[in-house]
Amino acid sequence: MPRFRVEECRFHGLEALSLKDTESGWEGTLVPEFGSNLVAWVWTRGGVSVLRTPETIDALKAKPVGWGFPVLMPPNRIDRGRFTFAGREYVFEINEAGKYHIHGLIHSLPWRVVDTATDDSASVTTAIRSDDHPSIKRSYPHSFEVRMTFSLREARVDFTIEAENFGSDPMPFGIGFHPYFNVPLSPDSSKAQCTVKVPANKRWELDELIPTGRRLPVSGARDLRQPTALGTTMLDDVYTDVNFSQGESVAEFTDNGAGLTLRYGASEEFKHWVVWTGRTMQDPFVCLEPYTWVTNAPNLSLPPEDTGLIVLQGGQTFTGRMWLQIS
Repeated sequence: MPRFRVEECRFHGLEALSLKDTESGWEGTLVPEFGSNLVAWVWTRGGVSVLRTPETIDALKAKPVGWGFPVLMPPNRIDRGRFTFAGREYVFEINEAGKYHIHGLIHSLPWRVVDTATDDSASVTTAIRSDDHPSIKRSYPHSFEVRMTFSLREARVDFTIEAENFGSDPMPFGIGFHPYFNVPLSPDSSKAQCTVKVPANKRWELDELIPTGRRLPVSGARDLRQPTALGTTMLDDVYTDVNFSQGESVAEFTDNGAGLTLRYGASEEFKHWVVWTGRTMQDPFVCLEPYTWVTNAPNLSLPPEDTGLIVLQGGQTFTGRMWLQIS
């Protein structure tokens, strides 16, 4: 039997793929037909489930970005659901609080499977092309493709993200990820024994969760440069001025009760981290979210090097990388 395997399976009736490392016992479940969401990542031998996984298809469809590893393009909120770029107005569905668009266009649509490989990891590449989805083109009138490669080996998943502009007009681009990590990671532990750490020196000042443009030094409970207890902290904050080492930043979630640390690395294209701990102190998850552009970036009167807004010229491809590793 080969060590690495990619197998067709079903996830609550949806077509899915199982990524397996038979030697280590780590497995992931990817659902291409529903947003290319990595809805589960588990260590079968140790009884560890890293990602918050829906128990029913109704739960997944009721809150598509509330489980697993959703892909956000564009990420987070767009104030009033619109912005103007290069003289063109972009209009999005208002889907939060009557005045925002949130979480983008591709997290619930079907992606196609482009490739699978089992040489040195269990690897799957999926893609979504705007020309196949009128709902995307209504808001983003560009011909483009987003591709994701997931590669599982031992207690690690590597991600490669590509976005290619097939058109001739410059395209404003931003992408982010909204993974839900279970807190705690073991039934023998508790939220009180869990901490997070993010290497960011500043946070964006927010007005009703929309950045004002000011960046403030981190302090108190919002200073995550040292491990911060999740049992006594609630966060819905956007961090920036990130410390990069060798072209990447690394956030950490540690479950001291389980003796496990999850490290989440993102390449330097991801200039911002959002940390969300839910709406109540009892919510059993933490979201560590790397973004290329900050919330509402196209509407901020700041240079792209600050907001992270990327402009893809015709024929140009964006490439970013991330990884998750448990130790």
